[in-house]
Amino acid sequence: MIRRAVILSTGDELMTGRVVDTNSAYIAAKLYDLGVEVAAVLKVGDSKERLRWALEHGLALADLVLGTGGLGPTADDLTTEVVAEYLGVELKLDETTAQALKRRFEARGLPWTENNLKQALFPDGAEIVPNPIGSAPGFRVRTPDERWLLWLPGVPRELEAMMQATVLAWIAQASPGGGEISSGAFKIYGLTESKLDDLVKPLSLPPAAALSFRAHYPDLTLRLTIRGGQDRAAKFAQLTAEIRQILGAHIYGEGDVTLEEIVGKILAEKGWTLALAESCTGGYVGHRITRVAGSSAYFKSSCVCYANDAKVRFLGVKRATLEQHGAVSRETALEMAEGARREAGADIGLSITGIAGPSGGSAEKPVGTVWIAVAQEGRSEARAFHFQGDRERVILGASQAALNFLRTALLRP
Repeated sequence: MIRRAVILSTGDELMTGRVVDTNSAYIAAKLYDLGVEVAAVLKVGDSKERLRWALEHGLALADLVLGTGGLGPTADDLTTEVVAEYLGVELKLDETTAQALKRRFEARGLPWTENNLKQALFPDGAEIVPNPIGSAPGFRVRTPDERWLLWLPGVPRELEAMMQATVLAWIAQASPGGGEISSGAFKIYGLTESKLDDLVKPLSLPPAAALSFRAHYPDLTLRLTIRGGQDRAAKFAQLTAEIRQILGAHIYGEGDVTLEEIVGKILAEKGWTLALAESCTGGYVGHRITRVAGSSAYFKSSCVCYANDAKVRFLGVKRATLEQHGAVSRETALEMAEGARREAGADIGLSITGIAGPSGGSAEKPVGTVWIAVAQEGRSEARAFHFQGDRERVILGASQAALNFLRTALLRP
C-alpha cells in the first residue's frame, strides 16, 4: 500500500544549478492529486555512494521511492547498477527492450553502439515501465520489506508521458482506496495567497479532505482533494459549491486551465474577434493568446507600438493626447484599444501601455505603472495597475491583468 513517497532526482547537472529540476515539482503535484504524501525530495549527483545513501534514507521514510535520471547508455548513468547492488540481485538483459532499441536506431538511421544495451539491463525481478516516446524504459521493483522503487528517465517530456500512460494509474491502484479521489483546482485572480487562505478558513473540512495553495506568479491556484469514503463525491460537490460562493468572481477558471484559454473560450462562444495593441508588454499578451490551439478563430491581430510615432501611425492615437497626457495614461490606453479594434475590424480591442522599468519612471508615474483598456462597440473602459518587481515581473503581471480585464469585460451583459 502506497501512502507516502520520496522523490529522488539524480544527475550532476542538477547539483550545479544550471539545470532546474522540474521533474520533482511535476511528480509532487501528481502524487498530491492521488492523495499520496510526499515525505521528502532528494537530489544527488552521479555517485554510487550518494545514490545508495539516498535510496536508504528514502526507503526509511516512504513506501515508494520514485526516482528519475541515470537510465541512459553512458558511464555516468548508474541507477540500474546501484539499485541492483542495493537489492542484492543481478542485472538481467531484457531481450524485448534490446530489440526495440535496435529497431529504433535503425529506423532513425542512427549508428548503433553496444553501450546502448545498457538501457535494456534491469534488476532481476523488476517490472519494465514502457517509454512511449523515448528510448530508455523505466522499471519498478519491490524491496524485501515490501516497499517499492520506481525509476523513470530524467527527460521531462518522456517522464511526463510515462506518468500519464501507466505510472499514475498504477500508483492510484496501489494507494489506499484504490485511487478513489476527487480533486479540483480553482484558478484565482485578484487575491494574495494570504488573503485566499483567510477567505477559505471558515470551510469545514472532513478528515479526508485537504486544501493546498500554489502561488506561481502571476498565477494562484487553490486545490481541493478528497479521497476515499462512500460519501466522497457528495462532500466534494458540497465543498466545491462553498468555495465558488466564497471566492466568486476571483475564480477565473477550474481545472488545469490558463487565463488565455478561458478568454479564448469566451470569445469563441460569443463568436467575437479580438485585436491587441501592446506597448510595455512587447507582444507577450499576443504570444499567450496564440499559443492556445484554435485561436485563429477569434484572434485578428496584434500591434506592438512601442514608440509614440508608432502609436500615432498604426493606431491613430492623437498627438495631442500623447503631449497632454503622456503615453502611459488612461486617455492613450483608450485610444490604443479603440484604434486596434477599428484597424483590425475586430469586435473588441485590448491595449496595454506602461513602464516596465528599471528606468523611465517618475514620482507621478513610478516604474510598474500600467494602464489597460478595452474597447467595444459603444463602450470603452480603462484602469490603472501598479506592479512591483523587476522588468520581467512587471510584464508578466501586466499580461495577466490585461487578460483578466478582458475576461471581465467579456462576461458583462
